[in-house]
Amino acid sequence: MWVSAARGYELALDGTTLRCRRTDGRDVKSPPKGVLADPVGERFAALRDRLVRHEEECRDTVESWLLSGVPVPAGLLARIWQDPGWRSCLEHLVVHTDGRTGLLVDVAEDGRVSVRDESGLLYGPPAGASVTLLHPALLGDLGPWHRLLEAHGVAQGWAQLDRRVYRRPEGTDPQATGIDAFEGEPFTAQWRARMNALENGFVVRGGFAVAKFAERFLRMEARCWVGEADPGASEEAGRLLWVDEAEHPVAVGTLGPVAWSEGLRMAELIYGGATNDDA
Repeated sequence: MWVSAARGYELALDGTTLRCRRTDGRDVKSPPKGVLADPVGERFAALRDRLVRHEEECRDTVESWLLSGVPVPAGLLARIWQDPGWRSCLEHLVVHTDGRTGLLVDVAEDGRVSVRDESGLLYGPPAGASVTLLHPALLGDLGPWHRLLEAHGVAQGWAQLDRRVYRRPEGTDPQATGIDAFEGEPFTAQWRARMNALENGFVVRGGFAVAKFAERFLRMEARCWVGEADPGASEEAGRLLWVDEAEHPVAVGTLGPVAWSEGLRMAELIYGGATNDDA
C-alpha cells in the first residue's frame, strides 16, 4: 500500500525493500534524502530496519535448528508459519517427520505439516508430529531435491541445499585429532583469517574460531586456529580440530558427516576465500 510522503512522493514497503514513486505513479530508483528525512520517511525506514533484523534473526534461528539436529515441535511451527520472515526461511526445506523425508510445504494452525516426498507426492503426518531440519551432509545426492524444487517452480528462501558440503577423503588418518586445513599460511594471512572469522559470525577465543553443532544428538565444536591478536604469537595457521561437550579431543575417524563438513566449511570461510553466500 502506497502512503503519501513529502514533496509529492509516495512510499511503500515491498518485503524489506523501500520503494518510492511520484504521486503521478512514476517510479524512482530511491527515495530522495528530503523524503527520508520527513517523519513519514523516517517511520518507513525504521520499519524496514526492524523487518531486516527480524529476517536475520529468523535465518540465524533456522540455521541453529539445522546444526542442532533437534526436532522442532509442530506447535511452534504452527505459531510462526504465518509470519513472512519465518515462512520464507522454512518453506521448501528438506525435513524429516514421522519417519519420512520431504520438502516442507505447509503448516496448518492445528500443527499438521505437509511435506512433498522425493517422488513429488504430498504427505500429511499426524497432527503434532515434530519436524527435523536435515543438514545437506546427511542427504547424500542433492540432485533429486534440486530437481524437485525446479519441477514445482519453487526455491528455498534459506539456502539449505546450497550450503557447501565437504566429505572426508579416503586416506585420512582415523586416529588423528586434527588436520592442517591450510598449513603454512603466513602471519599476514592469519591476521586476515581472524577478521574473516569474525565477519562470518564465528566466536574467536584462545586463538581459535569456533563452530558449534550436534552430531547424533551430541553437542560438539570444531575449532580452527586463527592466531592470537598479539603479532608476536605463533605463525602456525589453519589447524582444525574437534572437541566434544567435555572439551575432549575427538578422533577424526569417529566424526560424522555433519562434524566434518561444518569444520571444513568454517576453515574455507576463514582461509579459503569463500563467503557465507557460497559456503
